[in-house]
Amino acid sequence: MTAVAIAPLGRTEVLQWLAPAPVWDDLSVGAGASGLARPWIAELTRDSFMDDVTAMLAGTVGTPADLATLEPEARAGGGSTGPYRLFQPLSERYYLVIATLACRRPGIPDHAVDATAGQATTFVVRRIAADGSEHAYVPATGGGDWVAATGADLVAGEEQHPMHPMPVAPYSTGGTTAALGLDRDTGIGRTVFVGYVPVAIGEQTLRPMPDPAGALAALRAAPPAGLVVPDPILSWLFARVIDPWVRLAPPKPQPPNGAYGSLFLLLELGDWLDEHLRPVHDAIENGSSLTGAYDALLDGLDGISVPLTGGGSVSLRQAIKDTIPYRALLDGDDITGPAVGYDLRNASNLGTWLGSTPTAGSLAHLAQAALAVAPVDAELPPELVGMIKERPAPVAGSPTGSGQTYIIRTVFEHPPCRPVLSAPTHDFELARALDPDAPARQILLQMPDLNSLRKAKRGVAIEMPPSLQRMLARVTPEMMKGDPPSADPGLQLGWICSFSLQIIFLVAFIVMFIFLILLNIVFWWMPFLKICFPIPVPPSSSNGPTP
Repeated sequence: MTAVAIAPLGRTEVLQWLAPAPVWDDLSVGAGASGLARPWIAELTRDSFMDDVTAMLAGTVGTPADLATLEPEARAGGGSTGPYRLFQPLSERYYLVIATLACRRPGIPDHAVDATAGQATTFVVRRIAADGSEHAYVPATGGGDWVAATGADLVAGEEQHPMHPMPVAPYSTGGTTAALGLDRDTGIGRTVFVGYVPVAIGEQTLRPMPDPAGALAALRAAPPAGLVVPDPILSWLFARVIDPWVRLAPPKPQPPNGAYGSLFLLLELGDWLDEHLRPVHDAIENGSSLTGAYDALLDGLDGISVPLTGGGSVSLRQAIKDTIPYRALLDGDDITGPAVGYDLRNASNLGTWLGSTPTAGSLAHLAQAALAVAPVDAELPPELVGMIKERPAPVAGSPTGSGQTYIIRTVFEHPPCRPVLSAPTHDFELARALDPDAPARQILLQMPDLNSLRKAKRGVAIEMPPSLQRMLARVTPEMMKGDPPSADPGLQLGWICSFSLQIIFLVAFIVMFIFLILLNIVFWWMPFLKICFPIPVPPSSSNGPTP
């Protein structure tokens, strides 16, 4: 907490971090008064928070003593003595750690930091374990780690956050601060050090789970009582093939582009077999024979007859083989599709083919049996690598459920001497961005006046490639009645269209309320979403007709 340095003229100087000088009048003093040695966490509630705290400490807006009123308001569990709860900037909450670096001698003068001599002021965020021990965050490529630490020293490689000096103007009329540089008549002012607390560090320092697929496999091998752990490989078959096929097949309304959907269902089924049941896929491709569950799946594919749009039919097995050369379409490659069209909407012998896993004879049931021949663990999809994080286990008895608490220590480095670390700040929790207890950021959105929409300037340009323009040109109001799209106009030009931002916003607002009303049937949340209040405004006027 303190350090000894050699001052000019050979005087020995003892340095210590203290609470910021403007709050000393509000803290108890003495051997047991931990508050005086504790850096201060201030909560500010405007986007101009740095300007606000600078003006406050300068005495141009309020007084430096107002710093004592900026203690974070929210506490874990809603009590008055628990850890602070620090919210994200999304909720218009900003947090500063503020402290005084002082010399322990009469007058408790500020210690001047000499950057040219390699001196620096920073702070570190420490995580508190369930047993009360401290852990420091050491960043590393691919994800850092929290390692054991003490309050006496830094950990090698520990992440440090900057602190900057900020002057405090003399303001006091007397009392304990009068003799410490803050008397407004005779004081010379003081300096505090300020650092911005990165609340998002709670999420940013979570390590990626090293082997999510392995953890899932272990959970599937020994699931907790009452928990059914799905097989992700089989789930992918449902998501990519079975569920879309169910939506395509009768008695569902027949979409006009059934051949297009059927082609991609065949490509997806073939790709799934190639990735997860390679022996079956190889047998489809080269005509080899299999036994057991593999052969049963092949028989099932042979038993489904797929009509061709030009007449005739082929087995589902043959359709998969015929579409192998076009598999690159799944990756968006610009290649020509097959000359023949397939119609999975009206495939024969479907029967229980699209049933759920327990249904004997279904694609899911046959695939599940084939997967069991040589079980393999699912691999994490490449797009999810690094996105699944390790979260610390909840601490028993935590009022908020997470129980993960942190503290801050301010640091003064003055080589070659040992760094001076402060006492810990008040402990705190770091809320996530969409924490339900977070304050609401006040945002006013002004809707356009209906009487003046024709005057709204078209300032939003949207560029469309030919393929999208051709599709949009086929969309007609009759489609709302179930009619098919109009004929393909064959346009090969791209288009750029300009819209009014006001109209785009109005349309989005109306669509939002349509969905809110629909979802309100399920969640009954409309009464909690909005509070309306009439405002007296002059009526809008228009020389044109009112819509």
